Amino acid sequence: MILRFETDRLILRPFEESDAPSLYQLNDDEEVMRYTGDKSFKDLEDARKFAIDYSNNPQGQYLNYKMGRLAVIRKDDQAFLGWTGLKYHVDGDFVDIGYRFMKKYWGKGYATESTKRALQHAFDDHQLNVVVAHVHEHNYGSQRVAERLNMKLDHRFLWSGIKPARCYKITSDEFRNS
Repeated sequence: MILRFETDRLILRPFEESDAPSLYQLNDDEEVMRYTGDKSFKDLEDARKFAIDYSNNPQGQYLNYKMGRLAVIRKDDQAFLGWTGLKYHVDGDFVDIGYRFMKKYWGKGYATESTKRALQHAFDDHQLNVVVAHVHEHNYGSQRVAERLNMKLDHRFLWSGIKPARCYKITSDEFRNS
């Protein structure tokens, strides 16, 4: 299975080594990272190693599960906007959808457009019955993206036992009927 998809404006593809500066910049923005629970890369080399490992690790999402977070590239100018995609969680036996975009690209519909295509991949290629999105309780932008995708609030929980979060859910039937 080739993990490369397109929408009208975007290309979704696996991370490449050349994405390292953009990944570093994305994760270095405090506002972008505020609700993620992730840490910034310590340096550009750390981001480079991440991109290489994410794409080539035999136990990773791409090679092991045929899914994963994908770079989102704007067709018009090949700009790296951020990422979106699926992630299989072995511990809970579920798949989540995630997205993270550079602040300058917020509010332009890129997260909704790319994530909709990733959901199509989940339901068409993997024949999944349900996909969830875990969103911090105060991350209103990400909540709006989930709601635009017709994901429904399923429950609230404490992320890592600490941070208040919401679990949105969408079934295959709900996606196909939206």
